[in-house]
Amino acid sequence: MPRFERRSRIAGVVLAMLSCVACGSGDGVSTARTDPTLFVHDVRGRADDAEISGYVRYLADADCFVLDSAADGTGGVRNVAVWPPGTTVWMKDAQVAGVEVPDRDPIALGSRLTGGGGYANPDTSELELPEVATDCLSNDGEFAMIHVISAVS
Repeated sequence: MPRFERRSRIAGVVLAMLSCVACGSGDGVSTARTDPTLFVHDVRGRADDAEISGYVRYLADADCFVLDSAADGTGGVRNVAVWPPGTTVWMKDAQVAGVEVPDRDPIALGSRLTGGGGYANPDTSELELPEVATDCLSNDGEFAMIHVISAVS
């Protein structure tokens, strides 16, 4: 095999390996904590495929963290927040104050989060999604898989 052809094949293999660095290591949702319930995903190395945005809320009666499109929490689309691996609940004086995502300052309840990730519809997704209270999803809400957080305000 000519040297040029061998280098081209090696370059192709290396390129394929590098592109797979962006592949996720899995596609599951798990419960990182109960009381309060916090969902995390096991997807690593994915980018911001879909825009994710909303106000971070914890609905104590429904026991779920959500991203709500409405600033006042009423009338908007409400998506169940599924956080990156390693995220924990931020507690302050025995009350839920927000979440702590690795390599970031804590994200307080009521903050507006923008970033990227993907969505999973509980009615059509191939993922095994956990059961949640009906209040956790509203107006065609879905599970919002947060991969990248670009801003919190």
